[in-house]
Amino acid sequence: MLNVLIVDDEPYIRQGLAVLIDWEAEGFCIAGEAANGEDALSLLKKGDFDLVIADIRMPVMGGIELIKESRQLGLNHLRFVILSGHYEFEYAKEAIRYSCTDYILKPIKQEELLVLLRKVDADCAMSKAAEVQEEFRDRVVLERHLSSIILGKFDSINLDYVRVHIPPSKFYRYVNIQLDTSDMRVRTADEQAKRAMQRRLYDHLRRVMGRNSRHIIFDVNKQEECFDVGFVFSDNLANEQSMFEKQYLEWFAEKASSIEYGITVQAGCQVSSLEKLSDSFRSASIAKLMHNFSDGGLALSNEETKVEKQSVEIGYGEQKRRMDELISSIERGDRQEIEHNVGELYLLMSESNMDYKSIELNMNYVMFSLLHLAAVRDPNINQEEIVGYLIENAFDRGVSRGSRSHFQKFCIQYSEYLEQLNTPASSSVITKVEQEIKECYMQNISLKSLSEKYFINSAYLGQLFKKHYGTSFKDYLNNQRINVAAEMLVNTGKRVYEISEAVGYQSLDYFISKFVASKGHTPTQYRKRCAKRQEGND
Repeated sequence: MLNVLIVDDEPYIRQGLAVLIDWEAEGFCIAGEAANGEDALSLLKKGDFDLVIADIRMPVMGGIELIKESRQLGLNHLRFVILSGHYEFEYAKEAIRYSCTDYILKPIKQEELLVLLRKVDADCAMSKAAEVQEEFRDRVVLERHLSSIILGKFDSINLDYVRVHIPPSKFYRYVNIQLDTSDMRVRTADEQAKRAMQRRLYDHLRRVMGRNSRHIIFDVNKQEECFDVGFVFSDNLANEQSMFEKQYLEWFAEKASSIEYGITVQAGCQVSSLEKLSDSFRSASIAKLMHNFSDGGLALSNEETKVEKQSVEIGYGEQKRRMDELISSIERGDRQEIEHNVGELYLLMSESNMDYKSIELNMNYVMFSLLHLAAVRDPNINQEEIVGYLIENAFDRGVSRGSRSHFQKFCIQYSEYLEQLNTPASSSVITKVEQEIKECYMQNISLKSLSEKYFINSAYLGQLFKKHYGTSFKDYLNNQRINVAAEMLVNTGKRVYEISEAVGYQSLDYFISKFVASKGHTPTQYRKRCAKRQEGND
């Protein structure tokens, strides 16, 4: 139903228009009346109108002045129809310049009014469809850029786009919302039905967020058998509702849980910038993996829809025994025992009635014990790097449920890493890696591929590399590529995109952003500056 405001200084004209046709049958509702443009403007500021039918000449403010004032106030969505006499026809045409939809000559005829209203209705429908389509395109583009940041695979273009649409904030959290497979309605549904549930969850959360719906992202994990929706929390959202962070997240979880089937909600750790959002995403994934343990003591879930599991009382002594057995098998390098002990530990966590704090303490105990093992093997080791390695590799970035196989693989690799800490650093391996970078910088080489080629643990190789060169492998490789590119810009006539591909970059935009970060100029600017410098020397 479209809301109409009738503006005319003659009461009988306003009354006559109201009874001339069946407005509701045509999809319109007369939502207000005014005797002049000034009174009409006050109503337009307060109310929600779609169409204004105004006389061209009125005391205080006429129809054309009303259009001008409305446009200056930014009410560009309003459609205006001007009422005028035959002698005012030329004057009425001026209104067209101010985006007046049409005009009607007095006396008003029923058929003419019906034709005009149906035209307005069709135009509104087309505009609404175009707005919906444009909003959908904008939303898809924003979610694509935001997903890249959440997954940690982003560049400056992704960041710049998201910063335009997500206001700056002191801190952020990634919140994972997912169908609860313990809910019978979810568990018994087929793939297509679950995807439909996921889409309804997404639409439901967008309605919950209202004008902040751009913080909601569909299908972040993009994994088979994963039916998730993401939410990027910022402290601005809590401030808008005069809430503390935890209050807001609990309010959000409660609203999210009002959907008709079960969901789970995990809030990731707090991060200081959008660039670090992937860390929050990873911790939310760990929270889900560890059955609702959450960083910072915050665990949100739809407990009412969960099917209660049989309570299995296991004392702390049994928990510690299993963890110590796993740590011992990692220290000894016994692969078969590692596989067995990981299975036992996961079985304990999945079948016991431990709360999230107990699980958090258990996993922290395992991780700090592994850190201690490395420190004992090499007292000079950089413990911050080991902590980073544990966070980065102990859990999949993309997992949403427990991944025993991944954790098992990590434990085996960490055992190999500990074994190599006992072996003196091989300068020959570093020399070979350096030579490999010089010769193959344009190829898709990585620390992992080189570690496999030279039979050395990737984490250990990374530490050796950083200790030897004072920079990470990734930064060293990137500097090599940029330096070669700079030489090619000066000494060849190749185009920028050709040079980008030649030195190993698949994305031209990414190459340019890295070049600017290294050299302080775009490739084109760098080439021009070097050319001018050479001319000056000549």
